[in-house]
Amino acid sequence: MSTNRRFYVGNLSPKVTKEDLERHFGLNSTPYVRSSSWIELAQERSGSSQKYAFITVSEDLANHLLQLNGTKLYDKFIRVEPAKNSGGSFSGKVSIPSMIPPTSVRASYPTWTGGNRKYNPRNRNRRRPQGPNDIVKIPEDKVLQLIDAGVNLPNKAFTIDIQNVIEQAEVVGIKQMILTGNTLQMSQSAVTQAKAHPTVLYASIGVHPHFTEKEWNEKTAKEIEELAKDPVVVAIGEVGLDFHRNYSQEKAQIEAFTKQVEIACEVQKPLLAHERASHQKFIEVLSQFSGRLPSIVIHCFTGSVSEMSAYVAMGFYIGICGFICKENPGKALRDALKEGVLPLDRILLESDAPYMTPNAPEKDLDDVCKSLLKRCQPGRNEPCTLPIVAHTVAKCLGIDAEEVARVSADNARRVFDLKPPVTPVSQPAPQATKDTE
Repeated sequence: MSTNRRFYVGNLSPKVTKEDLERHFGLNSTPYVRSSSWIELAQERSGSSQKYAFITVSEDLANHLLQLNGTKLYDKFIRVEPAKNSGGSFSGKVSIPSMIPPTSVRASYPTWTGGNRKYNPRNRNRRRPQGPNDIVKIPEDKVLQLIDAGVNLPNKAFTIDIQNVIEQAEVVGIKQMILTGNTLQMSQSAVTQAKAHPTVLYASIGVHPHFTEKEWNEKTAKEIEELAKDPVVVAIGEVGLDFHRNYSQEKAQIEAFTKQVEIACEVQKPLLAHERASHQKFIEVLSQFSGRLPSIVIHCFTGSVSEMSAYVAMGFYIGICGFICKENPGKALRDALKEGVLPLDRILLESDAPYMTPNAPEKDLDDVCKSLLKRCQPGRNEPCTLPIVAHTVAKCLGIDAEEVARVSADNARRVFDLKPPVTPVSQPAPQATKDTE
């Protein structure tokens, strides 16, 4: 039997309702989520909110809630924290509950992996995350209009400061992002986050090959099928095959990948595909769906030039991330671009944050790119570093970074059928009156 987790949600607007919370946290997204969660909203006798609530969810949805900490509901940036007391309920006027202090929350900041380096906040020799960083402002003429076609914002590495990370991405020109789901829980979180930031964040859902042996079953397949119908879901992924690390048995990977390709064909949404050391079998699986396949994006390409050529010939798009900036591992990819193997109209740019930090040699970076890299906490990439990838691609192709940004963004809009981001309409300043203080 799964255990339940209870969370305190604070700094709510007085006009918030249970239905608002249900929509904001995606608690009506699937039958499973609906049946395993409930909301207790503190209300005045008049019916208005007392500005806080408790939400109880099953253990596997706990991170899903925490990732909405700092998001905006009505005019408030809400707080989401574990409740100190797990039981009880309330009605009418009650006092604010005793909560775990913020220092305790920071002390349990998750460990994450960035590339082959594991970051541990208990390591005294490295800088410990202290929550949101200052926003790095950059000159207007250095801003590139980009779309991040693959970022793992549902990853627990962003639990504490996700709103700050999104804001920094917007400042550097990233107006839209595709959130990748690697497990069922992360897929659900991607949908929830996308709904909280309409036309800015979109979701891609699926089970990554690393997790198929543990996660993939008939129930998961049905959940993914249902999530795939949601309008904020614009792709199926990150799914595919990985015979390099083999964290899951090949048979389990192939079964899950085949079913998820079938789902992509049924809903006709692009496939955000992971392929490593499995090129031949990857093509064999896709060939079973010949004539039905939607657009296919090879996520964070790290393969050979011949494999890239084959994918381009089949009409696939190639996702380029910070791997291209790595001095030795990325050389083959840079050479492929220089040799014209990959045309610009087949390129999508991805940060793959918190992974694939674009650690280009310092001599190749301008002051803006250096400042964006320095903002990143040790071992954790952020989407705001995507301009570094754009500049590296531009250098390989011998064109301006602005051109790379424009065309790759057009490619992303076309592949994922993205709506233009909504630009807030500025309101005129109120006129002073005698009653105005």
